[in-house]
Amino acid sequence: MNKFCITSPDGKLELLLSLENGTPYYQVTLAGKPVVNPSPLGICLTDVDLSCSLVHGDITYDAIDETYSLPAFKKAVCQNQANTLLWTLTKEGRTLQIEGRAYNDGAAIRLIVPGEGTGEVTSEVTGYALPDSVMRVYAQKLIFSYEDHYNPVPFSELHQNPFAFPMLVEALPEVFTLYAEAGVFGNYGGSHLRSTKENKRLFTIQKAPDKLTNIHSDYPITTPWRVIMAGSLADIVESNLLENLNPSTELEDTSFVKGGVCAWNWMVENDSTRDINRIHDFVNYAAEMGWPYYLADGGWPGYIDIPELVKYCAERNIKVWLWEHSAQMRDYQTAYDKMKLWSSWGIVGLKIDFFESDGQERIAQYDMLAEIAAEFKLMLNFHGATKPAGEIRRWPHVMTREGIMGGEYLQNFSTFLPMGPDAAHNCTLPFTRCAVGPADYTPLTYETYLTGTTDAHQTALTVVGTSYIQNLSEKPEIVLKHPCKPFLMEVPACYDETKLLEGEPASHVTMARRKGKDWYVGAICARLPRNVELTFDFLEEGITYEVDLYCDDLSDELPFDAAVGALPAPTPEMVDMLEKSTQRPASHLHDMHKVKVEHFTVKKGDEKMIPLSVNGGFAMAIHGK
Repeated sequence: MNKFCITSPDGKLELLLSLENGTPYYQVTLAGKPVVNPSPLGICLTDVDLSCSLVHGDITYDAIDETYSLPAFKKAVCQNQANTLLWTLTKEGRTLQIEGRAYNDGAAIRLIVPGEGTGEVTSEVTGYALPDSVMRVYAQKLIFSYEDHYNPVPFSELHQNPFAFPMLVEALPEVFTLYAEAGVFGNYGGSHLRSTKENKRLFTIQKAPDKLTNIHSDYPITTPWRVIMAGSLADIVESNLLENLNPSTELEDTSFVKGGVCAWNWMVENDSTRDINRIHDFVNYAAEMGWPYYLADGGWPGYIDIPELVKYCAERNIKVWLWEHSAQMRDYQTAYDKMKLWSSWGIVGLKIDFFESDGQERIAQYDMLAEIAAEFKLMLNFHGATKPAGEIRRWPHVMTREGIMGGEYLQNFSTFLPMGPDAAHNCTLPFTRCAVGPADYTPLTYETYLTGTTDAHQTALTVVGTSYIQNLSEKPEIVLKHPCKPFLMEVPACYDETKLLEGEPASHVTMARRKGKDWYVGAICARLPRNVELTFDFLEEGITYEVDLYCDDLSDELPFDAAVGALPAPTPEMVDMLEKSTQRPASHLHDMHKVKVEHFTVKKGDEKMIPLSVNGGFAMAIHGK
């Protein structure tokens, strides 16, 4: 049996490869403990099965050490540092290459089949084998739109459904892995995971369920990277591993790529996208808030004169995004002509909708649209889309994409998921969907729809979520009079640094993000009230910072309905009142819309306890003097 190993630059993670009876396997360990058990590698083509009867050829080792920046991202500088290998195997005159990388925050493997001409892939046998030590699995059932909850899945049920990437696994106590794929382009298409009743803990790569024919690809046939992000939850949230596994940008000029907040009316008033007067209300609202963008969503054709709207917006220093259906953009020349026309109108970005497939042909459409949009300096938002896979490094003008069950589901328009996103869902997204790339969740709902969360929780979503174009969804009349308005006027969409301060899937998240010298902190919780013990050790030494805090107002809440220590103990008068009442008060009487605003100063190392209501949160802006 042949065995090979590469370690991460810090020496803690190992990627082990082996050849056992002609079948290649890989395993990943962290600090000497397995986080992925031995898992098969291989690919089957119409003319050869390269998953068995393979013979060891040669192996070469190398290293990567570089940094790069993206014009709109969650950090200013991305480090790409890894030890690498390329292992060559043969079978009956054919060659299979296995390329592996070991990073401090994960490992990645892809398969390459050299050759000339075009080949057909029938299946891939590469898998992810859960270690015996696994504590929990959070997974989303595969649906074409990726708009579902991430659920804790019992081990006995792992074979019952196909699951989408990413999948979050607690491999060891407080050690997590996130299974993902990277470098997904039209030469191959997207994939998902499935296990069997006989081997529930081995998930193998499956092509898109609507890809009924073989994958056709020019040689060398190269699979997407099969990725295992590994470490703490902070390691996963702060990682740029998927971007590292993508090619460098093809754009010579990225000056047009500018993130920011966008006023958006379709979610709260579907029909208003056809009403120019109401559109003007949203544009004027964006101008008052200091936001750079307005999105003209579906419904505008035949009703709205877009060049006139662009002119109206330009007078208020607002730029326009435009919606289109992906079915109207599948032909190259049609897409090219439309983008050329819209660009001449002054449009700066396109929201292209309803892809809803991981199939090779649809993924190739993403590539085509990104290439054309780059020529006309148009930013993109892919909606009704598959999940991202780090492609933002190649296409930095793809600012966000859906592939998430976001705020739109609060409309209760779906008979499949009528309840929409709840607080536990929001507290799971940073460790799953948002960890693999920007997500157009469309946060911020105060009054138009019931959310089950507090207004402070909704405000915090603008920080906890990741989207380099933030389409905020509440009505102008509500936001402009809201106590959180000052925070929303300044919150960025792109950052220089991101830190997960604490978190637990489905329970709570506290995240800090830096833009220049300023920090923005968002915290949310689910189902139980809690106290955030915030230590300001992420601040710069020697600077006094001014803080604006927007948090749950618990002034009307009984101490029995808050986390321990959040409120003073019950007074004798309160106990007497309860004793004399004929009925105990119902729990969770808190007014979910009440927000308390505080202003104070802090320095590095200071501490502050911030109580959260049930499904509550806080948003905080921190400015250095």
